[in-house]
Amino acid sequence: MILKRLTIRNFGRIHEKTFDLSPGINVLYGENESGKTTTHTFVRSMLYGITRQRGRAARNDIYSKYEPWDNPADYGGTIWFESQGKSYRLTRNFYRENQAAELLCEEDGEFLDVENGALENILGNVSEAVYDNTVSVAQLKSVTGPDLARELQNYMASYQGTADSSLDLGRAMQMLKMSRKGHQVQQEKHRKEMEKEQEKLAAKMEYLSQELDELGSRHTKVLEKEEMLQMKSGDDSAERMIDEKIRSVQNRKMGITIAAVIAIVLGTAAFWGRGSFPDGMSRLGLDICIILSAGMVVYTFFARRKLARELGRQKKLKTRWLAQQEKLKWNRETLKETAEEKKTDFFNLQNEYRDYETEMYLPTAQDTEIQALNMAMETIQMLSGNIHRQVGRRLRQRTSRILREITHGRYQEVMMDQELHITVNTPDRSIPAERLSRGTTEQVYFALRMAAGDLLCGNTPFPVILDDIFGMYDEARLTSALHWLADQNKQVIISTCSKREMEILDKEGIPYQRLVL
Repeated sequence: MILKRLTIRNFGRIHEKTFDLSPGINVLYGENESGKTTTHTFVRSMLYGITRQRGRAARNDIYSKYEPWDNPADYGGTIWFESQGKSYRLTRNFYRENQAAELLCEEDGEFLDVENGALENILGNVSEAVYDNTVSVAQLKSVTGPDLARELQNYMASYQGTADSSLDLGRAMQMLKMSRKGHQVQQEKHRKEMEKEQEKLAAKMEYLSQELDELGSRHTKVLEKEEMLQMKSGDDSAERMIDEKIRSVQNRKMGITIAAVIAIVLGTAAFWGRGSFPDGMSRLGLDICIILSAGMVVYTFFARRKLARELGRQKKLKTRWLAQQEKLKWNRETLKETAEEKKTDFFNLQNEYRDYETEMYLPTAQDTEIQALNMAMETIQMLSGNIHRQVGRRLRQRTSRILREITHGRYQEVMMDQELHITVNTPDRSIPAERLSRGTTEQVYFALRMAAGDLLCGNTPFPVILDDIFGMYDEARLTSALHWLADQNKQVIISTCSKREMEILDKEGIPYQRLVL
């Protein structure tokens, strides 16, 4: 397989960028944070798609990390590549609302069905895990991932019972146990996260319960005040009592007013009739009547003023009473509405808490994986233990050969146990990989990846894509690695923020194509 052209339409920080690639060595040069890893991830995403995670995991998955801020609906690009003698054009849109993949065979103009496995067949059914751990080496990734071990198991297991058989059942069992242990750790982590979320929900429910109790207490106090004011539903005796007092004062005021009018009429009549009676006794009686009428008028004047003040007090009392009644009514209704909202929140938290309880007992992806691993282990235990080790030997032999070539014979042989722990033989002694220098360790794992790539991608040779992995190499190691890559007759894409690779390629006369971000 050869990548001929990449057009990154909108992916991460890269927009409308096209790269034409050569079949040999290509050097993608750019400063830090310029988009080298983004380009690396774009190629993998085009070949294998992007699987979106669910729930909280979706916040940091590949899709979210590289989703463009500007024009996210145009999230994707196009690659042109050659495989098995035919040229293809693959276009993808990763946008979650409009995911699409179009694969065109340019030789005959036929559109192939990506969803039904056409692309996988063209790629030789090389999985994404194999791709990630062999021919595609990500930045700072200097050791094999657990997926590589599993893919090696699967590859080895396919040779059981054949002349090319190579799997040691004990080794496979150890690998499966390691994988199961990893899933069990994830399962326990998930369980603890669930318990932690439940604890948070329980604390929220406890707080809401206290708030509801407080609201209930305040509501009771409002009802007590309403009862003191005789403000129960359908009871208007307090207001009627105040109205009766007002009417009583008004009636008294009216009576006094009438009495004053009568006194004025009588006094006026007595005053005008005084001249009609010549005798002294009659006139004296009329004078007394006038005096009494005047006294009555004065009395009614002051009495009316007193009653007017009393009437004003009663009306103010009614106004205050009505205001207090309205305030208590508003408080009661507000407390009721707030309590209903809190009850709804409490009910929702209860449901969420129950959902977590239910989810705790539902099988998860980890449970399914553990169950599958247990079944695989049971199957292996049932198989015959007489399995050849040829593929394991081939992996060691190929890794050893690559290491000898890139170290000019300084390291002769690589040995691996069932967990892919590595020991390196020199002409003088054996050295565990963890005791090697960082640069040599990088060389060993590079050799292992390339060897595994030859075994697992042998039917469909993939481009070797290296993302800033030569940082710990000195000039001699880097020169050897570049010569080895050039001799493999494969397409190589080297992403780097240093000009060392290009300077050595120029110095050694190794042809390459330079691409600049």
